[in-house]
Parts: sequence; structure tokens; C-alpha cells
Amino acid sequence: MLLSSLAAAITAVLVLTGCSSPQISPSPSTSGSSTTPAVEVTTAAPPPTTEAPVYKPATDQGPAENVPIPVLPDKAKEFSKEGLIAFTEYWYSALGYAFETGDPKPMMDISGPNCIACNNMSETILPWHSEGRWIVGGQMMVLSTNASFVPVEDGSYEVTALIRQNHVQFYRGDKSLADDPGQGPSAADQLNAAYDSNQWKAISVLRINGG
Repeated sequence: MLLSSLAAAITAVLVLTGCSSPQISPSPSTSGSSTTPAVEVTTAAPPPTTEAPVYKPATDQGPAENVPIPVLPDKAKEFSKEGLIAFTEYWYSALGYAFETGDPKPMMDISGPNCIACNNMSETILPWHSEGRWIVGGQMMVLSTNASFVPVEDGSYEVTALIRQNHVQFYRGDKSLADDPGQGPSAADQLNAAYDSNQWKAISVLRINGG
């Protein structure tokens, strides 16, 4: 049931050492002279080095690690045709992030509450990433976009996007392959977004021609 729901959702929408110098020995004393005490010279310890987490994509041996969280670019906040297109590209990167990590929050934060496809993805991808299961692939690529930047009847703005998703495979916690739907072809989506309170939000995402 979970896999069938997941497949339906995919169809719908498609990461001190302190060091000290040696002590300075006093110069040889001469008769009747006092001994000069040794002076210890120390240097400040270098700050500890921290390495940035390394992104590791998922494989048949385990889930992805340290997947970079998508960052909304400033351009995607603009009320303009270019801003709308930048927002669309970001939305798909957030969708791919949800596939890789099971975390739909970045996508849902920029999606309206009535976006059916968005909610379907949130409700199916998240459960799969539980009980040790994971997904290989799923990253989204926006190959081209087209937008007139003329509002439709409900006041939203449409973007037609040619998208392609990396080959998706579903693995169980015991590392067995649960499903491999194969590499899908490129597909055209229609994303409708509304601009309110200085931000875009996806209100619907549909596969054109019901593919």
C-alpha cells in the first residue's frame, strides 16, 4: 500500500595541543655572579580545525548523508518573471531534497496548504524514510522553464517546467531492494504560484496531459 501510494505521488508531481619552545638555559655563570632564572616561552595553541561535513549520496548500502539543505536565493523572493522562475527551480530542488532525506519541510514551507501534489509527497516520502528504509536518487533537475507572467483567473502565475528526476530506487532497512521503477523520461509540469507577503508559494503542481 505504501509503495502504491508513493508511486501515485511520484506520478502526481513528479547534506590542543599547546606547543612550547624549549626552555632557554641560563648563560654560564661567572665567579661571584648570580644565576639568572630560566625563562619559559610559550606560544598560543592553534584553534582546533573543524572539517565541513561531506555529502554522500545514497547507495544500495545506506541512505544519503549530510545532504545540503536547499537555500532560497534572493532572486526567488522577487515579484518578477525572473523571481517566479527562480522560485520554481528552488521548489524542485526542495522536492529532490525530500526524496533524498525524507524531510519535506523546505518544500512545504514554500507550498500552500491546498497544494494536493505537495501534500501527497509530504505524506508518502516521509513514511518511507522510517524503520531504516531509504531512497536512492530522486534529485530533481529543471531543464527549461516558460512563463508569461500574466496572472490567471485565481490570481496565480503559471510556469511550465521541463523536469527530469534522477533514477529512484526504494530500499528496505535490511538493504533489500523494495522497488525500482526505472529511469523515467523528462516530463512537463505546470506549477502555479501565488505571491503574498513578499514571498512566492506553490499552490498547485500538475503533470501536463496527465502523464
